[in-house]
Amino acid sequence: MRTLFAKILLAQVITVLLALLVVMAITRASLNRGFIDFLERQEAAVLDITAPALADLYEARGGWEFLRDQPENWYSILRQTRKLLPGGDERGRGPPRMGRLAAERGPGAAGGPPSDNPLRWLRSLDRLQLRDRLFLLDADRAFLAGAVVEDLADLTLQEIRVGEASVGWIGFAPMGKVLPPEAERFLLGQVRVLSAAFLIALGLAALLGFLLARQLSRPVRELMETVTELAHGHYDKRAARAGRDEIGRLSEAVNSLAATLEKNRSIRQRWMADIAHELRTPVAILKGEIEALGDGVRQPDSRSLASLGEEIDQLAALVDDLQTLALSDAGALNLRRKRIDLAALVRAAAEPFGERLAGRGIALELDLPAVAEIPGDTQRLRQLLHNLLENNLRYAENAGWVRICLRAMPRGVQLTVEDNGPGVPDGQLDRLFERFYRVEGGRSRAGGGSGLGLSICRNIAEAHGGSIRAEPGRAGGLAIIIELPD
Repeated sequence: MRTLFAKILLAQVITVLLALLVVMAITRASLNRGFIDFLERQEAAVLDITAPALADLYEARGGWEFLRDQPENWYSILRQTRKLLPGGDERGRGPPRMGRLAAERGPGAAGGPPSDNPLRWLRSLDRLQLRDRLFLLDADRAFLAGAVVEDLADLTLQEIRVGEASVGWIGFAPMGKVLPPEAERFLLGQVRVLSAAFLIALGLAALLGFLLARQLSRPVRELMETVTELAHGHYDKRAARAGRDEIGRLSEAVNSLAATLEKNRSIRQRWMADIAHELRTPVAILKGEIEALGDGVRQPDSRSLASLGEEIDQLAALVDDLQTLALSDAGALNLRRKRIDLAALVRAAAEPFGERLAGRGIALELDLPAVAEIPGDTQRLRQLLHNLLENNLRYAENAGWVRICLRAMPRGVQLTVEDNGPGVPDGQLDRLFERFYRVEGGRSRAGGGSGLGLSICRNIAEAHGGSIRAEPGRAGGLAIIIELPD
């Protein structure tokens, strides 16, 4: 019972089985109650017919003395109704008027009932044990004949009247929980039909459950195989489309995950190659310089030592950048947040770059408010500004300009760093923040840099809950827009 197929099939069969059992129980109870209601309505109709006939008999005999303490006369009356043959002119008529028939016969033979069969109205009592439950009471509700009843409180009694006088009462003894034999046979037949329908429905449910379970378990099994292949590193594996339902959407999600894993593997492989390449250059230069010093080709003067120091600084900066990216990827980029004046921080960070930009004939323009306070980490935001300005220093056109603009927003601030060129094609703007990515053309490797600066800027901005994006500059260059929340 460990497979999805078996679980779905069992759940389907159990659900249908319980539903059918409930339907059978409700149907049986409904049949019982309905049959009892039908018998009660039939009893009321019989009492309506029987009361006037017994009134005629009372009038013909002059009272109930012929029945009091003489149950054989009551049973004799009931037996006469069983001797009637089917058919005849009187079938379907109402009860005959007993007074006229008794008068024609005369008051003789004080014992039994009339010898001709005047009680044809009792023929319907042959069914469903109505005869055995019929009883007769006198005007004072004292027992005369028929079934013995101990409690009359909840019974329906029909009054027997002769003229304006009440001479007796007639009714049926309680049916109890046991139905008459004919009712039991009828209900038994219904139960058999229900049982046959139950077995057929259960068989159909099992068949449909089997088909449904197989239909549902097949794509899940294929998904499991795909995920297993992905777990073993086969990122080119894809799941088959399985419709537009939840399983189909799950297949699309698995395929999207596989594509992401494959892309990340390619990025990781390319990143490792780029890291090796970036590290190889300063290491190779250092090795060459040291070998030249050791072989006496170059003298250990200030110039050679300064060259070694520059390569070591470049190697250290690259290692620091890689460490910053690793920390941000692991969610361990430590931020010491406090309320800072971002406008003052921008002025302080831009000051050392002013002379370097001016040396290339590049003007640095600042458009800052007096104060712009936000929660943030001073060191990390200074690192972000340093990376952006280094990027401008490398790529801005000689005799051009770099503009830093800071604006307040309803829920934070917007910082824009823009230069006048060269520009970046629209298709490559979104890739500027990828690691080691360099634009083909003007903003290429020739300008220097490791290709990690903008990636670090993105991680710092996102760590502050903000965002960063690149847009074409107004003068054909590049604009980096950073939004930080308040």
